[in-house]
Amino acid sequence: MPRYHLIITFVLYTCSLLVIAINPTIIKSQVIWESNSTGEVYLYRIPVITNLPNGDLVIFTEARKYDIPSTDVGAKFIAMKRSKDKGVSWGPTVFIVDDYEANDGLNLGTVMVDEEKGYIIILYVYCAHNRCPKRQNVATNFVVKSKDWGYTWGEPVDLGLQNPAILGYDLSPGPGYGIQKKFAPNKGRLIACGHRTPFALKSVACFYSDDHGDTWHIGGGLIGMPFGGDKKTGDFAPGEAQIIEYPNGTLLVNARNTHFYHCRCRIQGMSFDGGITFPVTSTTLVADLIEPSVCGSILLQGKTLFFSNPSSTAGRVNMTLKWSGDMGETWPNQLPIFPGSSEYSCLTAIDDDHIGLAFEKNDYKLVQFVKIKIH
Repeated sequence: MPRYHLIITFVLYTCSLLVIAINPTIIKSQVIWESNSTGEVYLYRIPVITNLPNGDLVIFTEARKYDIPSTDVGAKFIAMKRSKDKGVSWGPTVFIVDDYEANDGLNLGTVMVDEEKGYIIILYVYCAHNRCPKRQNVATNFVVKSKDWGYTWGEPVDLGLQNPAILGYDLSPGPGYGIQKKFAPNKGRLIACGHRTPFALKSVACFYSDDHGDTWHIGGGLIGMPFGGDKKTGDFAPGEAQIIEYPNGTLLVNARNTHFYHCRCRIQGMSFDGGITFPVTSTTLVADLIEPSVCGSILLQGKTLFFSNPSSTAGRVNMTLKWSGDMGETWPNQLPIFPGSSEYSCLTAIDDDHIGLAFEKNDYKLVQFVKIKIH
């Protein structure tokens, strides 16, 4: 039996003894941001939400300044809101990063919470579409850090200047949350995974830091095939990705199936060495998690694995929460969230009894927050 099967069998057996029946119910739904053509922001996209050890919830978004033909490029802010009452109410919008008038500005990536140091760390990419002459058309990643739970922020640090291997690596982290490993191996390591942006390199890759986000290194990932060639429908092209950690230290990355390799469903892979490698023998397709090629989110809360995305093979509609009581072996349960136009999403724990979901709806016009009681 392959090694990863033995590990997952052990995890499933352990968790099966402790699973508590859940019955998710929506208890609150509210608009966090509404896009419009006035003011400093034209469009809010790419919500990333996470909980903090002090009990707060924080949500971040790409605040796109202009209506341009391809809205993934252009100038943006990273915007943030905070809830001090577990999602009942939200404070004002705060802009924490500004790329000014960039032709090919920032794209929001991953948000990580370093519980050992009390930091929030955001990893994002600049010039992902190679359209910024001041950078010689080379993409790079930046990290920005808060040491007081997001009330103040340091200056962004260019990781391409710090680690030359990262300059031009073309990693677009997430979008979603990154993790700090809680279990061996490599307890305390920060890990953020995402997709490499040129179509010829379409793959999932990870960055990691063992010094609380001061320096970063390139880890492993899921390599697109055919390697080095432009991808087309049916090719293996794992895209935007989210990572979680199992209680035995194994990492699971769940990724967008950009070109519908074998199915209109999700791609997954595992790492047993802290994100350095993702053996091809651990790479699987998850037929129960159908998708229209879009960002999704995965969350391990207690003994239950949750997943959110537009659950459709036809288009970006039908935002749905699914959950698994056997660590993702099967996905028999689902809760409809919104039947209409719905796009990117991000899940977070709130407390032992609640989770939160932030997602785009109505053709990207709204960023919605949903609070869900799970049992």
